[in-house]
Amino acid sequence: MDYSVVDPDELEPTEDRACDLRRVSEPAGLENVAINRFRAEPGEQLPLAYHYHEQQEEAFIVLSGTLHVETPGGEFEVPEGSIFAVQPEAPQRAYNPADAETAIEVVAIGAPPVSGDAVAYEPDAE
Repeated sequence: MDYSVVDPDELEPTEDRACDLRRVSEPAGLENVAINRFRAEPGEQLPLAYHYHEQQEEAFIVLSGTLHVETPGGEFEVPEGSIFAVQPEAPQRAYNPADAETAIEVVAIGAPPVSGDAVAYEPDAE
């Protein structure tokens, strides 16, 4: 049996991101799930773009603040302590609004941990 304890604050942030992203899966030795910790200041978004995943399910666990998620059907406000779940092929863009008073912290869990299945979504293209 193998076990890991990982402090995301001790990991290097991922470069070229709109917010602070720490990838946890690999340091934890996990291969079948993607786990990321995000910290977004007011005005920052979590993903690189409005997008959907072809195969991956996602769950966003809000540790602090209120996460906002834009979808084709409207916007969700996800308060601290809540979870926002996204099925494959469901477009979304998670962010912290510019007028927010504080940063938000979110743990995102995705399975399967597929690389490169994110597809840019253009809301005006429908």
